[in-house]
Amino acid sequence: MSIPSSPSTAPSLSEAAGNAVSVTVPADVSYVSTLRLTTASLAARCGLTVDDIEDLRLAVDEACSLLLPHAKAGSNLDLHFVLTQGEIIVDATVHTADDAEPDRTGFAWTVLGALANRVDVLRNAERLTITVTKHGEASQ
Repeated sequence: MSIPSSPSTAPSLSEAAGNAVSVTVPADVSYVSTLRLTTASLAARCGLTVDDIEDLRLAVDEACSLLLPHAKAGSNLDLHFVLTQGEIIVDATVHTADDAEPDRTGFAWTVLGALANRVDVLRNAERLTITVTKHGEASQ
């Protein structure tokens, strides 16, 4: 786990208000449990309730399950967290083929949408990103 601290790169508005943490693991299902634990730990730092933390932990699990089938062999799964009081934003990204898209009709997508306050998908070159935003109960 690394915390970006380069003074030469100006942080985005979201990052300026909180902390940013990035985690990179091999794009393999065996590492998802580590990402769930990391997610829970970081969400606790944002002042989220136990229920909010559990929802986010499961949402990250679902996002990873939607991304991993599209990951190129030998590539990584990158998670970038932006933490602010009462909110956490998680970008989960894999290196993919040009036309990869997550299945937005299946059960995993439905669960993901129910657990998060917002879910976005971004396709950029050969990268596929699912962004999950979770607000604490007091922030909603």
